[in-house]
Amino acid sequence: MVEFPMFTRKNKGEIKMIKFKEGESRQQGILFPNTIEDYIPKGHLAKLVLTIVESLNLKKIVAKYSKLGQRAVDPVILVAILFYGYSIGVRSSRKLAMSCEDRLDFMYLAAGLKPSYKTISEFRRENLEEVKELFQEIILIGIKLGLVKIGNINVSIDGSKIRANASGKLSKDEEGLKKLLKDVEEKVATIMSEAENIDRKEDTENGNARGDELPKELNKLKNKKETIKQAINELKKEKEQLRKDIIEKKGNITKAEEKKIEKRKINLTDNNAPYMKERVGCIRTNYNGQASVEEDEQFILANDVTADCNDKKQLIPMVNQTEENIGANVDKAKADSGYHSAQNLADVNKMGIDAYIDDPNRQRVDNDNYKYDKVNFKYDPKSDSYTCPEGKKLELKSQKDDKSTYKCKDCGLCPVKASCTKSKTRIIERNKNEHFVEENRDKILSKEGKKKYQKRMHTVEPVFGNLKFNLGFTQFLLRGLKNVKGEFNLMCIAHNIRKIGSYVTRNNMDLRLCLGS
Repeated sequence: MVEFPMFTRKNKGEIKMIKFKEGESRQQGILFPNTIEDYIPKGHLAKLVLTIVESLNLKKIVAKYSKLGQRAVDPVILVAILFYGYSIGVRSSRKLAMSCEDRLDFMYLAAGLKPSYKTISEFRRENLEEVKELFQEIILIGIKLGLVKIGNINVSIDGSKIRANASGKLSKDEEGLKKLLKDVEEKVATIMSEAENIDRKEDTENGNARGDELPKELNKLKNKKETIKQAINELKKEKEQLRKDIIEKKGNITKAEEKKIEKRKINLTDNNAPYMKERVGCIRTNYNGQASVEEDEQFILANDVTADCNDKKQLIPMVNQTEENIGANVDKAKADSGYHSAQNLADVNKMGIDAYIDDPNRQRVDNDNYKYDKVNFKYDPKSDSYTCPEGKKLELKSQKDDKSTYKCKDCGLCPVKASCTKSKTRIIERNKNEHFVEENRDKILSKEGKKKYQKRMHTVEPVFGNLKFNLGFTQFLLRGLKNVKGEFNLMCIAHNIRKIGSYVTRNNMDLRLCLGS
């Protein structure tokens, strides 16, 4: 066996036998010191972020500062730190502050300053509305660069559940809150009684000497007591509003609806965070993040967060916000079956948008397992009647408000009646916007329509994948609907900044020159 000599630091002469590169001494002084910028490579994301931030209009943020008192950290620096941090998955204000002390990329953005975590946290919290406007400016940068092409705006809209910064165990109904309040009040009473006994004992032992034995837990419990009371009042308001909405819509409340209202819960940590079912089937406290994404470059054109687990009410607001942000009309829009409704299809048609919204019933068309489903009954607009799969007609029976009812007269002797209906005769109802549903279904089922709709999966779903898995945005740090809207907006800005970076690099563009022209 061949033995190789061992080289150690002690034997410097032998170490030199191996051709290692030799760096400079770590204690060596430099006559002409390098700048921080020299250590940041050309094309680095930090430089891109600073270039973008320096081009933004921060007048509304600057106007909040006073000329009196100590000098504050420049908003350009704080915005750059937030944008860059979110772009690389660093969101905690403490981690951002720490990075400004020990990371060259953050030192470059902070110009050598070391803002505290409180400064960063308060700046973020106090300027969420202004940052929303900066999101619009970044979209305009995308348009200016040619990343977003006005005149052929093709968007995909989707929503994703994002975990709230709230424990599900602290979501309780009114009865649960009252029980918790009673427990807290009993604890407060016990502690107060113990404190009084301590006071009496100390008065005897110490006379007029001071005693600080009142437990700190008491203050925490008193705060918790107030939080519970506020939550009970907030829950009562929500329940009353739900009852009011149902009465205005239907005129009365059913027992099932009243039972559902009474079981409504509220979270003590974040009152706005409801229970939502996630894709994996778990039910947790979540918010519903919405995004409208441009098809070619996966650039986010609009974003929002809602406490509503259903997506149906979000389609038109997202389209409107997209058009407002880009200053132009949306030409084509795609969305999954969560956004499907006759009213939504009627609305996008009125807006002149070529929409492809997945139909939840499309798999039932020409399917033998659903042969007698409504989707397999053919409607004839000329005769205003339906024809069933067995060739029998369902003629108009009545019309009320926006709904028409059609009834078959030949069900009695039909051999498949049991498979078609449990009633004496088959009845079908038709909404005034039903033809939009049928037209959309035909588009989705066509060869060309399938091809167009499938592009949605490669447009918007990867965006949420990037936010959640690449940038680690699986849970909000902030609490309250208003704050989480602002935080999600920051994440969307981070995504768009990275898209701008990729686009500029790919097309060998000088961003500073483009933004200055």
